Amino acid sequence: MIEPIKHRNVSDRVYEQLRDMIYRGDLAPGERLSSERDMAALFKVGRPTVRSAIQKLMNQGLIVSRRGVGTFVQKPYSDIEKKPLLQVLNTEDFTIADCMEVRLALELKSAELAAKRATEKDVLKIKEKLDQMAHDRIVKNDPILTDIGFHMNIAYASKNIVHIHLMKSFYDVQTYAMTVSYKVKLDGLGINQLIDQQHQQIYESIRDHDPERSVKAMEEHVCLIIKVCQEYGL
Repeated sequence: MIEPIKHRNVSDRVYEQLRDMIYRGDLAPGERLSSERDMAALFKVGRPTVRSAIQKLMNQGLIVSRRGVGTFVQKPYSDIEKKPLLQVLNTEDFTIADCMEVRLALELKSAELAAKRATEKDVLKIKEKLDQMAHDRIVKNDPILTDIGFHMNIAYASKNIVHIHLMKSFYDVQTYAMTVSYKVKLDGLGINQLIDQQHQQIYESIRDHDPERSVKAMEEHVCLIIKVCQEYGL
């Protein structure tokens, strides 16, 4: 049987790199992208190629263009009309605990597969976000998006493209749920040190390529958040 040939043009590759930088937390919400000319030079492509990639990111609500100012990474869970899952949930009654229960299932598989398949580069990316969270605590920056970047990099390390896309689809919901849970309750419970320790354990188990320990560490971490959400009616 003849199968369709999958073709990715250069513009798609530029788009994929920029998209993944956003989901991995390498490009933060509100951060201004380089000019088309500068990006064309960095990617070694023509400006029309960059322009096409930028347009695709805008169509997905990942970036926004401000006339006369520049192009910026969009804030998570904004532009709801471009986010199908958020559109559906916007008409439903759901709790933060509901979101976290779904997150638990996704994150356990992320941890298991990452521990089996993470490359040295993947481990370094996860460690980078771990170190950035520690820095955020010191300088009093909001650690939520760095936290999400930590977990997204674990998902990328799974090397399962279907799982990665599921995590990206859940990205905005997860950002919303974590923002509410942190700001409403978690940040005032004095458990930040415990959460940081759990992140460290998750990282070390993936670094050591220990799937069983990785799953256990991730389960303890997410279940702690679920327990808090359920106890405080979130």
